[in-house]
Amino acid sequence: MDGVTIVVVASFLLAFKAVLLEGSEVAILSVATVRQLGKNNVLFGVAFGGAASVITFLAIRQVFLLLPTLLIDFATGAVILYFSFRFWRGFKRYYFGRKSFRDKMKKMEDEVVEKDMEHYKGERPGVIPFSPLNSLPVLTITLTEGFEASLVLAAAGAFNLEWTIIGALVSIVLLISISAVSYEYLLRIPRWGLDLLAGSVLLAFGSFFVLSGVLGVLTGNLGL
Repeated sequence: MDGVTIVVVASFLLAFKAVLLEGSEVAILSVATVRQLGKNNVLFGVAFGGAASVITFLAIRQVFLLLPTLLIDFATGAVILYFSFRFWRGFKRYYFGRKSFRDKMKKMEDEVVEKDMEHYKGERPGVIPFSPLNSLPVLTITLTEGFEASLVLAAAGAFNLEWTIIGALVSIVLLISISAVSYEYLLRIPRWGLDLLAGSVLLAFGSFFVLSGVLGVLTGNLGL
């Protein structure tokens, strides 16, 4: 497998995995809270947060592109290895620590609804009206998860934008399809398995980019 093929595969898989794992939490919370918060509020929060995440991805990618080639390798490798560590930590927590991903999502769901109800001062209306304020809890979650995904997408997109976008879109379509049937399917997928797979993929490609940077230093091909 040559370097170009590796970059294409890496861009696709990194984008797919980043959106799948970070987006799955947004999808689960959105479907779980749509009755309590109202469909329009949830859709607005996800749409606005998603649009902001796309802008963040493009902005961070541009920063990557302004770097010398050697620094792009090291910066990309560092970002990817950082998230690899996080996914490995998640694997350890959910597999060996016996933590429940379902319980985590239930807690987040309760917190999102409680946060939205605070400005009603305990008097819950029969129908939650649409307003940006009522969309804020879902928007906050979407921005948080979207920012984390944007870092990985920007690192991958610095090398191959086309396959990064394809990987992200495939993951989004998959999430929407599963959520349209039942978000329970997302909860049934062993989270430790996803974290293990994502951590392994990111570790492999993060090491590849760091190694490319090291070889650039050793061969004097600094790309400055």
